[in-house]
Amino acid sequence: MTALPEARTYVAPIVTMDPATPSAQAFAVHGGRILAVGTVDHVRAAVPGATVEELDGVVLPGLIDAHMHMQRAGLKALDHISDEDSVATYIERMRDSFDDDGPEDPPFEDRIRALERVQPLLHALGFTGVIDPAVTVDEMRGYQEAHRRGMLTMRTVAMPYLEIGSGATPDVDAVISHLDGTGLSTGFGDDQLRLGPIKVYADGEALMGQALLERPWDDDGYAGLQRISDEEFTRLVRWCGEHGWGVGTHAVGGGAVALVARAYAQAGEAVRRERFQAIHAYLEPAAESIRSLADAGAIASVQPSIIWHNGRGLRAKLGARAERANPVRSWLDAGAVVAFGSDGPFFAFDPRHLMWQAVTRRVAGEEEPLDMAEAITTEEALAAYTTGASYAAGAEHDRGAIRAGMCADWALWSDDPTTAGTEALRTLTVRRTDVGGRTVFEESA
Repeated sequence: MTALPEARTYVAPIVTMDPATPSAQAFAVHGGRILAVGTVDHVRAAVPGATVEELDGVVLPGLIDAHMHMQRAGLKALDHISDEDSVATYIERMRDSFDDDGPEDPPFEDRIRALERVQPLLHALGFTGVIDPAVTVDEMRGYQEAHRRGMLTMRTVAMPYLEIGSGATPDVDAVISHLDGTGLSTGFGDDQLRLGPIKVYADGEALMGQALLERPWDDDGYAGLQRISDEEFTRLVRWCGEHGWGVGTHAVGGGAVALVARAYAQAGEAVRRERFQAIHAYLEPAAESIRSLADAGAIASVQPSIIWHNGRGLRAKLGARAERANPVRSWLDAGAVVAFGSDGPFFAFDPRHLMWQAVTRRVAGEEEPLDMAEAITTEEALAAYTTGASYAAGAEHDRGAIRAGMCADWALWSDDPTTAGTEALRTLTVRRTDVGGRTVFEESA
C-alpha cells in the first residue's frame, strides 16, 4: 500500500458508535476523512507512513445538537460574555438570561461575529454539528456569508422557517409559492451547510397552556392552541413531500402529535426520505400516535432540556399526567429514530447534563424524578446525539460514528461517558474537537 505521510493515526480508546465495531484502539485520518479504524496494528498496516499521535482520553464521534438556534446563541453570547470567557461561563450566563431572546433585528455583520464567537464554545462541548430548527431569511444569509468566508466550522443543517400568518407568508399558499420559487429543496448544500426540512408550528408552549392536548387541560374543556388547521397542514405536508421538502413540526401536546401523525401517514415514503420530524412531542402523546410516526419513518426530535426546565411547572398544572412527559423510552421502543437537541441557547444545552437528565429523569427544583418507565441508558442517550442526530441531519453515511470513509469529526473526552457512571457524567470534560480533520477546539493546558 502506498505510504501517506500526510495522514495521521490517532491512538486512544475509541467509542465508535458503529454497531459492527463498537470499540477500537486507533483510527487514521487523511483529507478530512477517516481511512481506517481498528487495532493499532491494523491501522498502522492500513495506512503506512502516517504520523502517529497518542491521545490522552477517550475518542467519541462529534456530537450533533439536533435543535440548536446557533446564530441566536451567538448573538446572546455577544451580549452576555466577553471574548475571554469560557464555555462554563457561557452556560451560566445563558441560564441566568433565560428570558432574554436576544436582539430582534441585529446588524448583518453582528450575525457573522455571533457565529465566530459561539462556534468555539459549542466545540468545547464536543459538538461538530447542529440542526438550526427555525432559520429566517436573514439568518440564512448570515450562515451563507460565514460559509463563504470560510468561517463556518460547525456543520450546519438549516431548517427554513416561513411564518404562516406573517406579512410575507400570510397563508399556506404563500409558503408553497415561496418554496416553489426557490428551485431548491431539502438536502441542497454541502457537508458544511445544507438545507433541512421546513419548520411548521402545530401548537404552542406547554407552560403557557398552549400545548394542544387530546384530553383538556382542565375542567373548562380547554385543550390548547392549534396553530394550523388539519386541512391546511395536511395540504402543506403533501405538497412538501411531493416536491422534495421535508417537514419538521413543532408539536408539544398529544393533540398536536396526533395531527402530525395523521398528516405524515399520508405523505408516504417522503417522510423517511426527507427526514420529517416530530419536534418536542413530549406532553401526553398517545401510544398510537407514537407508533404511527415511527412506522412512517418520522424522527422524534426531542429535547431533555425542556422537560428539565418545565417538569416542575407541569407537575403543578397536570399532576400525575405529567409523570410520563418526554417519553423517550416509548419513542425508542416503537422503533423511532430519536435525535437529541437542546432548544438552546434558551434552554440548557450542555450535552453532559442532558444525557444525565434523560437517564435520571430528574427535573429542576424537584427531588423526585419523573416516572422512570421513560428513562433510557447512557448508551442510548449518546446515540441520540450521534447516530440519531446524524440521521436527522441526512448525514448518517458521513457523520455520527468513527468508521472508515466517514468525516473525521471527533472529540477527545476525559473519560468514556458510557462507563464513567451516571453521576460522573456531568463532570467529564472535552479536551479536543476536530471537524473534518481540523482541530477547532483544544483544552488549555
